Amino acid sequence: SDVCSSDLFFLMNCAQPKYELSNGNSQAELANAGNMEKKASDCALRFRNSRLCLAWRWEESPSNSKVGSLVFKVYRGNLFDDSPVPTDLSVLPSLLLWMPSMGHGSSPTTVTRIDVGTYRASNVFFIMPGEWEFRFQVKRDEELLDEAVTTINF
Repeated sequence: SDVCSSDLFFLMNCAQPKYELSNGNSQAELANAGNMEKKASDCALRFRNSRLCLAWRWEESPSNSKVGSLVFKVYRGNLFDDSPVPTDLSVLPSLLLWMPSMGHGSSPTTVTRIDVGTYRASNVFFIMPGEWEFRFQVKRDEELLDEAVTTINF
């Protein structure tokens, strides 16, 4: 007997939907989002002043001639088992692109909220090759409340 022959089981478990996201991307992007979830479970990138962590991935990689965008998710630890739970920040976060070896940043990015704890940083552009920091920041007015930093090479 086929496992999916039961109507109830079929409705619950055998569907293979083909999602299309509002930006025109499809299952390939959903697969990448799954990778982001996997990264979040180990919470390798943590904010300095809170128990929050984040995971990020390229939505569109930048090049020498075009800007890119990335999506990042912010998580808090579940009180029962510390599993990651998407959570909104109290203020809209920002993303600063910083080149430590040169002591300067790049063009300002634009961050928008796209879902609970999920944000898009657009206008990501590196003005030169080298080692860059992504400084995910939470600020109130000009005061830095919290920050998570990771390094990438471009």
